[in-house]
Amino acid sequence: MSNIPRPKLKASALKRSTPDTPFYIDYDWWDKSDLDLKTYLFTRLPIDRASLNVEGETEKVDLVDGETGEVIAVDGFQYMIQTYFNQLPEDFAERMSLVDAVFCILLANANQPLTAQEIADRVKRPTDTILRTLGGPKIYLGIRPMLDED
Repeated sequence: MSNIPRPKLKASALKRSTPDTPFYIDYDWWDKSDLDLKTYLFTRLPIDRASLNVEGETEKVDLVDGETGEVIAVDGFQYMIQTYFNQLPEDFAERMSLVDAVFCILLANANQPLTAQEIADRVKRPTDTILRTLGGPKIYLGIRPMLDED
């Protein structure tokens, strides 16, 4: 037998995404990458900077969770982005790349996880395409599956 230690794999690395697997945007991915979220939003997505009235830093905004009644302080910029994407026509996601469309859908949903099936319904693309693109080892724009850690 060899004395070379075997690599240890996380349980999540062995699991596969299914249509019921929820996806979310991992903001830690953005913090660790060399990309800036605000710059990406303004250069790649259909956002009119003037309509957001963004100048410098934004303050925190208090939001009330409709289900629990809990008050949550969120970044004002994040709130403006969420509001902006919720006001776009329903077919906007069909006119963008899959990754950008999913990113926008998750932003509009306040980054509350959505299953691959829910995402597919909203972007009008096959669930298998969502799973092949976002359920693999490569992370696009911080979009990750929520796989249980056992």
